[in-house]
Amino acid sequence: MKNIEYLKNQLSIMLNLFKTKRFDELIEKGTLLIKKFPEQTIFYNITSLAYNAINKREHAINLLLRALKIEPNNFNILNNLGLVSSNMSADVKAQEYFERALNLKPDFLDALINFGNLKISQNKNEEAKKLFISALNINNKVIPAKISLAGYYEQTGNFEEARNLYHQVLAEDPNNTIADKSISLIHKYTVGDTHLKMMEEKVKNELDLEDKERINFALGKAYEDIGEYKKSFLHYESANKIYKKNTNYSVKHDVELFEIIKKKFTNNKIAPLKNNGQKLIFIVGMPRSGTTLAEQILSSHKDVYGAGELSFLSKSIEERVLTKEKKLDDTIHTLKPEVLEDIQKEYLAKIKIFNSKEKYFIDKAPLNFRWIGFIVSIFSNAKIIHCNRNPMDTCWSSYKNSFSSSVMDYSYDFDDLAKYYKIYIDLMNFWKQKFNSKIYNLSYENLVANKESEIKKLLNFCELEWDNNCLNFHNNKKSVSTASLAQVRQPLYKSSVEKWKNYSNELEGLKKKFLDN
Repeated sequence: MKNIEYLKNQLSIMLNLFKTKRFDELIEKGTLLIKKFPEQTIFYNITSLAYNAINKREHAINLLLRALKIEPNNFNILNNLGLVSSNMSADVKAQEYFERALNLKPDFLDALINFGNLKISQNKNEEAKKLFISALNINNKVIPAKISLAGYYEQTGNFEEARNLYHQVLAEDPNNTIADKSISLIHKYTVGDTHLKMMEEKVKNELDLEDKERINFALGKAYEDIGEYKKSFLHYESANKIYKKNTNYSVKHDVELFEIIKKKFTNNKIAPLKNNGQKLIFIVGMPRSGTTLAEQILSSHKDVYGAGELSFLSKSIEERVLTKEKKLDDTIHTLKPEVLEDIQKEYLAKIKIFNSKEKYFIDKAPLNFRWIGFIVSIFSNAKIIHCNRNPMDTCWSSYKNSFSSSVMDYSYDFDDLAKYYKIYIDLMNFWKQKFNSKIYNLSYENLVANKESEIKKLLNFCELEWDNNCLNFHNNKKSVSTASLAQVRQPLYKSSVEKWKNYSNELEGLKKKFLDN
């Protein structure tokens, strides 16, 4: 009996550590408890989630597989294996685990929601919707299911349904800042707006850092909509400072990485692989430079499938080329063809999950600009679209948005933003010198000013025939999950050009950083 009480007490402590995001402490405690009680799979489970939270997902998988050997039919373990696998882009494995969990417990809410989120990432939106609705049919008060279903409506352009669900969430849980932040992306605020007033009151409350960050980003957007730019800037600044404190990002790492990439491709001895037959279009550039817009235009074409932002290529290159310290391997210039072939095979296998029937397949991961040399070497027939935009608009737009990926951690500080932008420009100039004919430069400003002529040039580069649907890209029903999800549902508008000037006084420091050497 004493032992049971002790185990319950330890579990309570671990759950509290997880809730308060003290993941390192939780892992240390969990590791000791697993050694002491190797048959108690609950300790494996919660420790694995802590590893997942700090992006040590291989450790999480290993722990969960050990637990699964002890309890092969534990649906909680299977669900967490699915969750971590999906975070690692191991979609086939993730689906297998979720299906096994749901076979054991068909009404398992967590598995239904997580499986639905996996389907959303694969553009299988209707399958995702059914899973979310199934969860809500079991329990219509489950907030994560409502958030996920609202996200489905948001990403597919049904903003009214999304707003309704987010407001339902707020009625049930007034402190839910995920709903606040999501509403702010799809709502145009006016003076005296009810939701704005609600957020003004909420920001005065005692909130944890994550909630403070979200509510400040949302208020920044709300005050921007009503033209109160000084208030807007203060909230954006508060949100970014909170986020920055929780990262250990150093731009020095990216400076070193970019320099080594250039060095290794200066005397490029990598022989391009043979044409693989798959017609690929890679859209790259700084985030917030028009990459989502470019994909929306091209994927409106009858022969083009837009898969959205994929991490497959970057992860595959990093696993095979970067060292454990995340530095570029010195042997890159003598990479064996087998390594490139492995990357190619893995990438082509992973994109099969989308079941696309179109001739062309778009991978729109902006930061793939880092890997252009690899893209040219691995996919010799690929088209590369480089989106560029006024640096102040690009950087300001990044600063006023939050991102789920840690690769965007440079965007929460003006010094980091300016330095990163400069090394991006330097690397792109390097790629253009080496592979100019392979790269098409798409200017956001030119596209806004001369939509039809710029789209024609873009289609010509991609060797695509004219399709009028590309002019009406805002009618494209493709799922969009980026911060641009509301903008790309509208026709092109010129007010987005030099929008940073609304904050010209507050951004004088950032502007000066671009002028400094």
